Amino acid sequence: MRIHKYLMFHKDFRIKLYPLCGLILAFLLCISDYLFADISTLERIAEAERDVSYVGIRLKTFISSRGTRTFEEYVIHKPGDTSYRKLVSEVGGRQSLGATQDRTEGRRDDRRRGRDENNRDDRRREQERNRWRQVKSPFPKKEIQLIAKNYNLKHSPADEKIADYDIDILIISPKFADRPTKHIFFARDNGVILRVEDLDAEGVLREMSVYTRISFNPETVERKWKKFQEEIQPEPQRSYSISLTEAEKILETEPIQPAYLPPGFQLQDIHNIRGRKNTIHLLYTDVLLGLSIFETTENHRHHGSRREEESEVIDGTSVRKRQRGPTHTFSWTSADIHFFLFGAMPAAEMQKVVESIIHKAKKK
Repeated sequence: MRIHKYLMFHKDFRIKLYPLCGLILAFLLCISDYLFADISTLERIAEAERDVSYVGIRLKTFISSRGTRTFEEYVIHKPGDTSYRKLVSEVGGRQSLGATQDRTEGRRDDRRRGRDENNRDDRRREQERNRWRQVKSPFPKKEIQLIAKNYNLKHSPADEKIADYDIDILIISPKFADRPTKHIFFARDNGVILRVEDLDAEGVLREMSVYTRISFNPETVERKWKKFQEEIQPEPQRSYSISLTEAEKILETEPIQPAYLPPGFQLQDIHNIRGRKNTIHLLYTDVLLGLSIFETTENHRHHGSRREEESEVIDGTSVRKRQRGPTHTFSWTSADIHFFLFGAMPAAEMQKVVESIIHKAKKK
């Protein structure tokens, strides 16, 4: 009798459980389809930026504690080639963020540093004016899955138009704290990016670009390409990708990689620096943010103002650190290798990377 009741109970339980399992499975399938749909949207955008011809005028705005600057640039792209852009003009000049912030940040050193940075920006912009520069296509294939791992993707239609084209929006929001958000507005018909908004971890807009005019007409693109082709000269590569084995030969010792990386970061590439005998560059990324580590066995000469630096002893090693805007820079020497680390991550996260390298170097 007990066995019979036991079997009857479990039979009824299984019958009641089947609909629940079905609902859970259906929910998971819906979520899976939703996620893959938004990944496919990003893949479509990346493919369009590689394969669609276009030429246009774009406004780029940069926002920092020093103010806001907007530039107009010409952009041209042909399938199978890198995009090229040329700075045309500055729109409206630099705009201050207001007297209140100026008073807050108005200490003498801050004003001097601001002037120095503004002068560097002006010199760089003047060099770029009327000069074509290569622009790599965004979101290489190998980074699509990494960005889906580290960021949420949400695709939705939009009611507005940009440069007379209907658009959709892809919002890339972080799964981890202290990461940026990116809004991509792209042409509904072909997937080409028409506007980008980059927001920092606090949700403050830091950079934006938007096309005011753009043409996808192949004849127009070809005509403009022929017109500008003589001006467009391939830039000499300042660095090139190498393997870990090649990096060890260049450095003449085994490179030291960090034992700790912020969540979601992975090694993206290793570069040899042209013109530097014993220097390598390791690039780590979560796709939207990057960390750079330079390692060199060359004699190191200090650059920059020591007044802008702080010094700290980490695990018995003297480390110099400096902050410029959202970017933190650390430099030190361990195991006869000079290290330079910089990135726009919180200082506490950057320091963990430094500590892991120093600890690893002591074991070498």
